[in-house]
Amino acid sequence: MKKFFSFIIVIISILIVSSSAFAQVSYKNVNLAGLNANVVTVDLNEEIKIRTAKPDNKQVGVMSFQSFINIYEAKAAINGNYFEAYKGGNFPYGTQMKNKQMVNMEGNSASLMVFDDYKVKLTEGTFKYNGYLDGKRKNEWNNDKNKMDFNVFSVWYVNVLPSDTAGVYIYNSFRNAPTKLNGGYVVEVVNDTVKRVFKPSETEMKLPENGYIIYYGKDAATSDYVSERFKPGRKVELELIMSKKTKDGTTLFNSFKYGKEEISLSKVTDIISAGPMLIEDGKKVFAESMKGMEAKISTGAGARSVVGLTKDNKLLLVTTSGTMEQIANLMINLGCSDAFNLDGGASCALYANGKYLRHPGRNLNTVLLIQKNNN
Repeated sequence: MKKFFSFIIVIISILIVSSSAFAQVSYKNVNLAGLNANVVTVDLNEEIKIRTAKPDNKQVGVMSFQSFINIYEAKAAINGNYFEAYKGGNFPYGTQMKNKQMVNMEGNSASLMVFDDYKVKLTEGTFKYNGYLDGKRKNEWNNDKNKMDFNVFSVWYVNVLPSDTAGVYIYNSFRNAPTKLNGGYVVEVVNDTVKRVFKPSETEMKLPENGYIIYYGKDAATSDYVSERFKPGRKVELELIMSKKTKDGTTLFNSFKYGKEEISLSKVTDIISAGPMLIEDGKKVFAESMKGMEAKISTGAGARSVVGLTKDNKLLLVTTSGTMEQIANLMINLGCSDAFNLDGGASCALYANGKYLRHPGRNLNTVLLIQKNNN
């Protein structure tokens, strides 16, 4: 009888453990391609949601990895973008999007883009916005006025310091760092409508409620360029574009292939980015992708966090240690068709099904989360 009750207790314990794990997320430790690695596998289906997480829903700042897990009720998580972690600034690099709003946008990087909650695309390139006024997609000659009506513009940066005086920037509600605008012009947009155009003062930038500003650096545009486009009352539309370097030059696109489907970038809801790109379309590309990166990334061996997509459409979250060549080989051996390197070193963090597989050595600015879809 005692044996029978012991057997029942064991069965109940197994059921409790099994029910505490999320079926769409599994993890294992592997020795592969000469590296020891923690590997979290995420089944990409309607049972999950993939999200970018920020501390207090703001661009700048840090929070403990455990706080990210607890606040967002994550089933799995890995650290994300590079960020300034040593001088107290805690501002991110690259591109991040959260709930269809751009948090940070600058430069060329490898990116994971989320759409339809659980589908992902991994690629490398530079994001920008094409801007349209009153729904018009090009500048048009106005015969009645015998002059051009200007309806289009471009934006290259979101929420970053305006160090490029010839750049065009957007600042929105995610921006939470003191920002001074030196010369140029500010276009205030409220409820997707131009409210006013003005020259910035030397005081700190102020953002409108229910809107954002477009800032033209002092060398970016003339007074006529701005006034001819941004007349108060005009409707503003932003279209996300990506430019990608190829052997034939630079290609611009507003959509991408997902199997046999063509997916508009307008469907993307969340983005994290870092680099270098390790594998793309089954080919190792890290040598070209990491040109210009600092030596500890391009030539050194260190603690690494990596995200990859397998040929059978599973998302892999991985922590290990090695060189870029070693982790590229690791991800290929794990069956990845696409993969890129995330922030590493003390930022390396990995969690799955209630277990911390890698504790970071510092608080984090951006985390990629897997949540249960309760809809």
